[in-house]
This record gives sequence, structure tokens and C-alpha cells, in this order.
Amino acid sequence: MSTLQQKSTRPDFLNVVTLGKLNTHSNPMAEIATAQIGITTAGLRAFSTLMHWEMGVIAKALGTTERTLLRNKEKPLNKQISENALEVARLSSFGAAYFDNIDNWNTWLDTPNVQFDNQPPRSMMNSIRGRELIRRVINGLQYGFTA
Repeated sequence: MSTLQQKSTRPDFLNVVTLGKLNTHSNPMAEIATAQIGITTAGLRAFSTLMHWEMGVIAKALGTTERTLLRNKEKPLNKQISENALEVARLSSFGAAYFDNIDNWNTWLDTPNVQFDNQPPRSMMNSIRGRELIRRVINGLQYGFTA
């Protein structure tokens, strides 16, 4: 399988979490508008299934509780949770692309790493700075720095 074919078969996590409203090539203004309107837990459930993450793991990564996600089944989530979900989806696309698949990405997220004070990277995912650090470490790996 060629590299182009592999990339085209990778799921677009932004598309999944927004139930088709956005994709990795969407206009940033559309992303802002989607966050302001709010995404739904249906998108998060689809993302959860695809990533093999329990809803509790998703909730923690978004800085909320599983109860909040379950309580808001039908209505859109607030702007902050929606923005966090979009960022986690983008970061997961970046990580899964670097590590070649979702399983390798999940393994790396759950492995204690010296760059994260010997904590697993997933434990940092619930903050903006943590997500930035995860992206920076993966960028370093791409360019030959050890993690």
C-alpha cells in the first residue's frame, strides 16, 4: 500500500468528533463557529469508539466529568468542552499519524515518559499547555530527538 493510500484510509478525527461538520482541512472560522455552537456527545461517543477510549478517559482529557457528558446527551456541550474536544481530535490525528496507528498512539499516551516527569502523556492532555507539550515532544521525535 502506498503512503498516499495509507494516509487516505486514516480516520479524520475532527470529522468524527463533529459528526461530519468539520474535517482537517476546514476553515478555522468554521471550527470557531462549531465550538461556539457546541459539539454533541454523539460525536464524542463516535470518537471514543474509534480511539478505544472509555467515556471517562474522554471526559478527563476534555477537563470535565463523565456525568456532565452523559447528562448533556441531546444538547450541545459548552464552548470550552467543545474547543477541548476539537483540540484533542487534532492532537490525536497528529499522534496517530506519527505513530502509524491508533493502537501505537494509545500505547505511547499510556507509557510514562521523562518529558512528562515520568507521567504518561495522557495525564497532561486535559490542559492547553499539556497538549502543546505532547505535540512538541512528538515533533521532537519526528526530527530525531529522543523522548
